Amino acid sequence: MLHEPSDNAAFPRLTEEELACLEDIGTVRRFSDGEQLFDLGEMDYSFFAVKSGAVRILDHSHGEPREVALHEANSFAGDVDLLTGRPAVISAVAKGDCETIEVTACRIRRMLGEIPTLSDKLLDAFQLRRARLESSGFLGIRLAGSSHSKETMHLQEFFYKNKVPHTLFDTDTDAGQKLLREWDVTEKDTPVLGCGKRVVCKPSLADVAECLGICRDIPDELYDVLIVGAGPAGLAAAVYGASEGLQTLVVDRMGPGGQAGQSSRIENYMGFPSGLTGADLANRGYLQALKFGAQFTAPVSVASIVQDDSGVHVVSFCTGQKVRTRTVLIATGASYQRLPLDACERFEGMGVYYSATSVEARLCRESTAVVVGGGNSAGQAAMFLSQHAADVRLLLRGNDLRKGMSSYLADRIEKQSNIEVMCHTELCEMAGDKHLERVEIRNNQTEEREMLDCPSAFIFVGAKPHTEWLPDSVALDDRGFVMTGPMIHHHEKLPEGRTPCELETTSPGVFACGDVRSGTTKRCAFAVGDGALAITCVHQYLQ
Repeated sequence: MLHEPSDNAAFPRLTEEELACLEDIGTVRRFSDGEQLFDLGEMDYSFFAVKSGAVRILDHSHGEPREVALHEANSFAGDVDLLTGRPAVISAVAKGDCETIEVTACRIRRMLGEIPTLSDKLLDAFQLRRARLESSGFLGIRLAGSSHSKETMHLQEFFYKNKVPHTLFDTDTDAGQKLLREWDVTEKDTPVLGCGKRVVCKPSLADVAECLGICRDIPDELYDVLIVGAGPAGLAAAVYGASEGLQTLVVDRMGPGGQAGQSSRIENYMGFPSGLTGADLANRGYLQALKFGAQFTAPVSVASIVQDDSGVHVVSFCTGQKVRTRTVLIATGASYQRLPLDACERFEGMGVYYSATSVEARLCRESTAVVVGGGNSAGQAAMFLSQHAADVRLLLRGNDLRKGMSSYLADRIEKQSNIEVMCHTELCEMAGDKHLERVEIRNNQTEEREMLDCPSAFIFVGAKPHTEWLPDSVALDDRGFVMTGPMIHHHEKLPEGRTPCELETTSPGVFACGDVRSGTTKRCAFAVGDGALAITCVHQYLQ
C-alpha cells in the first residue's frame, strides 16, 4: 500500500473550506460499490474529492489489479497526469457507496494557477504519490528489448526525459524471453512496447508519444511565444512567460531537461543544498510551467520558420503541423560531440553514451567505466558511476582537473577510491562485436598505450549547438552558436535601422537563450537566468 496513515504530504486531508471551493467549480457525483470513477489509460480523466465513503486506487501493471491506496472522506484521487494530460496509469473504483466532487481535468488545471493554497497541497501530493507508486513495484510501461540495442536505449532515454514509469525486460534474460512469448513476438520484432492494453513492435518516438498522450494536436491559435527546446533555459522561459500571461507553447525533439536533464546530480544550483538530479529539476520546471498554462508537445522538431507580411512567424513542424506565433525563442542548447574515431558512431547506444543516468549506469555494473572530459558533467558522471561500476577511469587531455570543473566536485573525485584520474590521456580505439567490449587509451605525452576491458564509455567533450534548423536570416558565429544583442549591432543580416535587444537575433522577433547562444556560460543556473531574461526581451518586442 502507498498510503501510510502518517503520510500527510502525499495523502493530505481537505478542509471543509477547500471542499466547498471544489464544489463551486465541480459537480457532486455518487457512485455505488465497485463502480468505476476512471479507468487505466483514460485520457483527461477527472479529479475526485471524496465527501463520504471511500475510493480504491488499483495498479494493473502486474496483470491482476492490486490496491495501492484507499481514499476516504476528505481526501482526493489523482496524480501528476491530471496536470500533464497523459493517460491514467492506475484506475479508481468506489468501495461501498460514496459521494464525490468531480472536477474536470481542464478545470482543475486552471484552478491550480488560481488558488495558491489549494494548488500547493494538490501539486505536492500529486508528485509524492507518483514517487511512492514507482517505488512500490509498479512496472509502468513494459519494454522488451536488448540492453545493448541502440533502439532500446533511445526509447529508454525518451521515457527517462519525459518521466514515464517503465520497466525494461532484457531479452537476454529469462524474464525478457517470457514476456516475448506472452506477447507472441520474437526478438526480430524488438524493441516491443506494452502500452496499456496495446503491444507495439519497433515503435518510433512518434508512435510512443501518441500512445502515451505526450504529443497532441496543437490548437490553431496565435501564440505570443513559441519556445523551441525544453532544457533549463526553455523551461525557465516557459514558467516566466506563462505566469506573466503570455500564450506560451513549448516544443522539444525529445522531452523536458535538455543536456542538464541527463545530469546524475546537480549540487551547486541555488535552493537545493542536498542537490538533485537534472531530471528532477527539469520535471519541477515542467510541472510549474504547466501550472501556469504553458502548452507542451514532444517529440517535435522545427522544419521551417517564415515571417509573413503582418510580422507573424509561421512555424512548420516535422509532424506537418503549423503554428502561428508573434515571437520565437531558440533554446535548443548544445550536445557533446562524437569522438573522431571510426567505431564511435557504431557503438552509440551500445556502449558509447553521452549521459550518465540510471538507465546507463546499470550497464556498467561491476565493470570498468571510462569517462572522457574535464567539465562538471564529466565529474558528476564519474561520481555517479562510481556507485555502480567496479572502477571509473576519468580521462583528461590536460593535467588540471580544476580547469573546467567546480572545486567541490574535483575534491570529491580525488577522494573517491574507485575513481582514477588519468591526466594527458585520450581514448584512441574502440572494439567489440555487437556492443563495446574494449577501449584503448593513449598518454599524449609518453605515447604509452593501454587496452582496457570496458563495456561503457561516457563522452563529455566539445559542444555542438543545435542550430542546423534555423533560417539563413539568423546569424551564427564561426562555431555555429546564435549571435544576439550587442554582437550583431552592425551585422549585415540585421535589418537597417533596427537595434536588437540583448537576446534578439538578426531576425526580428526571433530570440535565443541558454547554451545555444554565443558567448554564454555553460552552466544550468546561467541558462535559467537567460531564459527569464529572454521573456523580458519578448515583452519589449511585443510592446
